Amino acid sequence: MNGRKLLLRIYGPQVEHLIDREHELQVLRRLGKRNIGPRVLGTFKNGRFEQYLHARTLTTRDLRIPETSIQIAKRMRELHEGIDLLPEEREGGPGLWKNWDKWVNRCEKVTTWLDSEILADHNGGRSVKEPWRKRGFVCGVPWETFRGMVERYRQWLAASFGGMEEITRRLIFAHNDVSSLQSSLHCISQD
Repeated sequence: MNGRKLLLRIYGPQVEHLIDREHELQVLRRLGKRNIGPRVLGTFKNGRFEQYLHARTLTTRDLRIPETSIQIAKRMRELHEGIDLLPEEREGGPGLWKNWDKWVNRCEKVTTWLDSEILADHNGGRSVKEPWRKRGFVCGVPWETFRGMVERYRQWLAASFGGMEEITRRLIFAHNDVSSLQSSLHCISQD
């Protein structure tokens, strides 16, 4: 055997309403071609095989080394300037808001139910067995307050940056997948 390894990723159950796997695979393939993250080697219904990157997680001490920070900045620049947006990505506007719009109603149902459980009279006895009940509101405040804050922030951003057309014009590529990006950053310590 030549010592090459691959990584098998099995997707979690019932996350298809949160993660667009086709888009994710398209992005991972684009990144892999630029050596930013692992290459996708094969896919199947509930998972994929990808290149195994032998690396270690950077520690806080590693991040304080100026040379390491410089390498991270270079890799981030490669990511944000080196990957062109596809026309449909630019036309669709910021991915953050597309995801928010897609998830917000489902999140509202789950969050308001959990918040009602936290506020319920029977919560006290259950909090011993279910520690999440002690933490209070899921979003730190009632859902209506949280959602209103996000919507006001969205409006403020649009107004502050010249409207959605200007924001869309200025969009750059951002992967937003911590685990895959970490693989790329970990490799810095191996280069």
